[in-house]
Amino acid sequence: MAKLEQRNIKATEIRLATGADGSKVLSGYAVRFNSPSVDLGGFTEICNPGMFTRTLRESPDVVMLRDHVSSQLLGRTTAGTLTLNQDAKGLAFTVTLPNTAIAEDTAENIRTGNLTSCSFGFNVPEGGDKWASTPDGAVVRTLLDVNLAEISVTSFAAYPATSINLRSAPAEIRGLITRSNLDGCDCDCPECLDDDCENCSMPTCDDEECAENGCPAQDDEDEDRSKPLNKSERHKLHMHLELSKRK
Repeated sequence: MAKLEQRNIKATEIRLATGADGSKVLSGYAVRFNSPSVDLGGFTEICNPGMFTRTLRESPDVVMLRDHVSSQLLGRTTAGTLTLNQDAKGLAFTVTLPNTAIAEDTAENIRTGNLTSCSFGFNVPEGGDKWASTPDGAVVRTLLDVNLAEISVTSFAAYPATSINLRSAPAEIRGLITRSNLDGCDCDCPECLDDDCENCSMPTCDDEECAENGCPAQDDEDEDRSKPLNKSERHKLHMHLELSKRK
């Protein structure tokens, strides 16, 4: 199962409106193109225009959540309550909020300015990103094509290093990135120390945190990174997110 990555952005504007039927409607941008991230642990990242073209064409089942918690559902593309549109600026969204406590709470916190950030959860298929180093030694990752799983309204506009997947980085690029293992596993193999549990080289590894982050010694399933997430994989990824927040 491919590891789900997350990126949060400080939203320039999340608009709250009232629909003709009295429902509350949120709109804004979950992703901004060509806007360099903060330091993600030795490299920065850029979202390339058009990176959602394929995944939107395939009409994925994308959900909108509050703080990446699967039980705090705000909208869904397959239900017609969440609409996603890619334009020159980024990935725009419009969501008609349900009549639930978390939706009311979210709307009120956006109205008062307490909630100002958006996030998106994704994984990268083979060839979906590009790594490069600049003459001054800086490392830049460009996202070209992603499998979109969810977007969230979030409380913090941070870029959590624990959600970064370095598996696709070339060896010569990875050598320029200095990182510690922030995923929380206690395995001391070189890959895990480099925050890369998906390539753990400990054949007898039984660390539960390493397993959650894709340890091959504890995963008998063949992973095809070129395919979008199916419904079962999406559910598992959302559950992993929720469980990790409770630890």
